[in-house]
Amino acid sequence: MLEKVVDVAETEFERHVTRLQRYIRQPSVSAEKRGNEEMAAMLAADIDALGGVGKVVPGVDFPIVYGRFDVGAERTVLIHGMYDTQIAGEPEWVVDPFEAVRMDFEDFGECIVGRGAEDTKGPIAATFGMIESYKLADVPLPVNLILLFEASELGSASLPPFVEAHVEELRDADVAYWPWHSGHANGEAVAWLGCKGLMFFDLTVRSDAWGGPSQEIHGMQTGWIGNPAHRLVQALASLRTPDDLKMTVDGYYGAGDPMTEDDRMLIKRLAQRLDPKTILKNLGAQRFKQDSFEAALTEHCFGSEFNIDGIRAGHVIEDGHKVNICQEAVASMDLRPLPGMSVEQVTAALRRHFDSHGFPEVEIKVKSGYLGGRLPLRHWAVQELLGAYGDCGFDPEIWPRTATAIGADLFMNTVGIPWLASCPGHAGRKHGPNEYVQLSGFGKAVPFICRLIWRLAHAKGMPPRVASER
Repeated sequence: MLEKVVDVAETEFERHVTRLQRYIRQPSVSAEKRGNEEMAAMLAADIDALGGVGKVVPGVDFPIVYGRFDVGAERTVLIHGMYDTQIAGEPEWVVDPFEAVRMDFEDFGECIVGRGAEDTKGPIAATFGMIESYKLADVPLPVNLILLFEASELGSASLPPFVEAHVEELRDADVAYWPWHSGHANGEAVAWLGCKGLMFFDLTVRSDAWGGPSQEIHGMQTGWIGNPAHRLVQALASLRTPDDLKMTVDGYYGAGDPMTEDDRMLIKRLAQRLDPKTILKNLGAQRFKQDSFEAALTEHCFGSEFNIDGIRAGHVIEDGHKVNICQEAVASMDLRPLPGMSVEQVTAALRRHFDSHGFPEVEIKVKSGYLGGRLPLRHWAVQELLGAYGDCGFDPEIWPRTATAIGADLFMNTVGIPWLASCPGHAGRKHGPNEYVQLSGFGKAVPFICRLIWRLAHAKGMPPRVASER
């Protein structure tokens, strides 16, 4: 029966592409409060049309799409995704970002170019393609499905309260899955065993009792009047070692997430398999911070990125200049917490650091935050994910963790189920102009998800659950 489903998934490729184009052509831009309600309604209607029950549930900021396909199966899979996108106002777009143009694009072959192609309307369309393939093949879904789609580009404010309010229903699931086109442009597959969290916050220095002017004044006074911009830069510099390789904040990593022998083995395999020059070329960079590629991979997978997104202070005038001391300096920051860390713990560690290093005037304003998670290589669910890749003829790169931020902790700890991610296909340039998905890989994602769902339904390593747990 599975091969019949896979055959349909492959032959109905054009249906999957049409669905993806329809999703992209419905703008859903959270930062502009544009189209999210319409996108959520579209997904709920598609769930209904395929035989499930779809609902649009009001959220803190944007609605949640909650769908169920209860087919009487023994096992249940929860599929999580996001339906919103970043803005698309960059002048470098070669096509209208919301027209979902099908075209030969650069060196990637035939692609769909449009906002959301990678992040994450492509994976959502592939998920619906899987459900439709079972339906068209007249083969019952082998698992019950819970679909949970959110708007997360501004920080996933609606998802945690939804999960907490529906946690008992969500515990019907045996495993959660986040589909994502994680492969390379050359067709090679990439499997992720985990992800990182994300925390947005501002660091601000204002003129106050420590110094600085009560109003903007001439820069000639900086010899005896403090400058908030100078203080902020000094405070930021104190957080990292001079080579920018390590954090200097005591307690930053909390309880920690130590590497295992399997983790070290996977890093070594990646270092042998990957070409660092290709990675640097794709990133548009000339070198890694670390002296060895293996050290760079280790930091990418097991370090917590601490990043300055932007700094606002004073004036920068093209073809001009203004000599001044500003009243306020602000740094917009993001960091990616690991297991063992929490938003509250990191915030407290930063506060202690600033106070003990002579920067008590630095204000910390947390905007949002959530945690990721990961599974060990030998976990039964990971073995089924890797098995599905093998069934499709792939020998995937296995990454112990991606630096991509996804709220996996909600499912792993709040709901209490294992969490999987990744699928075949290559896509790129999320958050930038000319976001795209390769159609050759997108076409392989649908049959892969069909096979993965089948494997999860029949997995022998899944711990048994008694009736009272459902």
